[in-house]
Amino acid sequence: MKQTLSIFALVLGLFVAAFAQASERHSSDGDGYSFAAVKGWTNTASGDGFAIVNPAKTIVIAVKGHSYKDFASFAADANLERDGLELVGKPQEVRGGQIFRTVKRSPQGMAVIDTAVVFKSSGGGVVVAAITDEANAVTGFNTAVAIANSIEFFQPKVSATAEKVRSVLAGKRLLYLYTGNGYSERKDVVLCSNGVFYQSLDMGGFSAGNVDGPSFAAIGGKRGRWSVSADGSKLLMAFDTVGTVQYTLSARQASNEIGMNGQRWFVQSQTVCS
Repeated sequence: MKQTLSIFALVLGLFVAAFAQASERHSSDGDGYSFAAVKGWTNTASGDGFAIVNPAKTIVIAVKGHSYKDFASFAADANLERDGLELVGKPQEVRGGQIFRTVKRSPQGMAVIDTAVVFKSSGGGVVVAAITDEANAVTGFNTAVAIANSIEFFQPKVSATAEKVRSVLAGKRLLYLYTGNGYSERKDVVLCSNGVFYQSLDMGGFSAGNVDGPSFAAIGGKRGRWSVSADGSKLLMAFDTVGTVQYTLSARQASNEIGMNGQRWFVQSQTVCS
């Protein structure tokens, strides 16, 4: 048994080494990473990352950046039950992260998804997800591992638009207010110039069906790191505890307002981190 495992490890190691030595690499300047190309496979790049497909079109591998600080925060955001996925086995180590397998069952068969999550030392990194059927699961897994092990990070190239957006938001308080139907919500997000944010949420209202009854209230606060996407279109927030959130940004007519996921937020001065 030990000899069989050793032979398998040797073959896999040679596969990974040969893969990593490929001359062609794909790069995401905005997210600051590159990885070795899979020879003979089709690659399609988009603003969100890369889609890599084998010649038989039985394996699809997605590669994209993420903003999680570690595997625990990534796992906390994952909702396998919501997506109809079942976890198979335990996560395994890849260079700079971990890979885990999930499956999705349907009348048409079973899809196998191997997801590698790789991290930079400063937080954030790359997700590599191989999606295939049972017959091609081994190849999908090995290729995902090879891509994950070949990832190299570099300083992202931020667009002029992103720089401008960051300069507008840095050092500001973003305020969202809503009142209606006996319910009120206030959310404050303070974006410090050093990349730290502080968020507080205050919700209040009346219990459903009894507007004359006792009110309810919930107040919470969190902090973390914030950034702007490379193209300047999104505000990215990674919490120190677990989880991430992103807002799609849009301009509004008033100079003291900004659109975030289609909602109106007020841009104000602050003294929390001034």
